[in-house]
Amino acid sequence: MKTLLAIAVLTLGSTTLFSQTSESLKARIQEHYKAIHSGSDTLWSHHLDDFTIFPSKGQALYESGFQKTYKNMGATMKLPKPNVIMKHFSSQIYDNVGVATFYLDGSYGEDHGLFRVTAVWVWKDGAWLEAHHHESKLIN
Repeated sequence: MKTLLAIAVLTLGSTTLFSQTSESLKARIQEHYKAIHSGSDTLWSHHLDDFTIFPSKGQALYESGFQKTYKNMGATMKLPKPNVIMKHFSSQIYDNVGVATFYLDGSYGEDHGLFRVTAVWVWKDGAWLEAHHHESKLIN
């Protein structure tokens, strides 16, 4: 009986410690957008090293290592100032991978509207890190 109780406590404890849930993924994404809104460089720490992105204006894929390429060439990445909120969040968790879909409603600089997002996040070392992001403006 004591062994079963100990296993139950360990199992419940590990669920709390390793929060690979839809709710924790949503919270991490909201934290990420808070960093984007504030202009904080901490947003880059939310990505895997091989992070890729299809930006919202239909540009070509930013391949893994694009931040390093900018730095190596002395260029700076000019991101438009966003003012967006997340709507209709949904996610599926597959072991250590989370696939999130949601809308961002608001503006990126002068570009206003509703943007749809699909993002792939990986649970690594106790935190969600973004592996790929695809964003596109919804056309009315």
